[in-house]
Amino acid sequence: MYDDNLLAGRGLRLMFVSQLLALIGGLMREGILVGILNLAAVIMGIGALNVAAPSHPYFSRAFWLNIVRLVLTGLTIFSGAYELTGLAIVFSMVCLALDAYIVYLVCTAAGQILILNGYATLAAKGATVWKINLFCTIALACFMVMALEPILLILAGVLVIGTAIATLVGSILYLKFLSNAYHILLGAENF
Repeated sequence: MYDDNLLAGRGLRLMFVSQLLALIGGLMREGILVGILNLAAVIMGIGALNVAAPSHPYFSRAFWLNIVRLVLTGLTIFSGAYELTGLAIVFSMVCLALDAYIVYLVCTAAGQILILNGYATLAAKGATVWKINLFCTIALACFMVMALEPILLILAGVLVIGTAIATLVGSILYLKFLSNAYHILLGAENF
């Protein structure tokens, strides 16, 4: 149990920093700094899941899915993501789905470890986080399909504003959950 808590806590701490970098990069304008922040976030996220993988099988599964998502993101860029081709939209939707599944796996694995340590309330917050993330992912996927039709593009543009706000709130809640979870799991080792 000691090793599991330590590994999960260290992995969640790295995941927290990774998600923080990704959030900061997402709020910035395009540029070389954004690219560096996103690259650092991806590398740190993969490393975080690798560190936490021995503590729960869901962390291991999330690690491999994160690598698959990285490959698909590369394929999306090379398939003309900036031109909204059909192939780019399919790859983008698969990446969105993988992102949502990875958040589910991380929140569920951390939640199960937290429950074993007597923190069921925080584990429930993790379940809320992945549900908000799933809702936002489904909405964004719908907007991507709507964007293919010029008439629906205007409606999608209006609706995406609310979803962007919900996604930002979900990202902040995810950060808070990761922070609380790693503090508890690493703090529990001091006793």
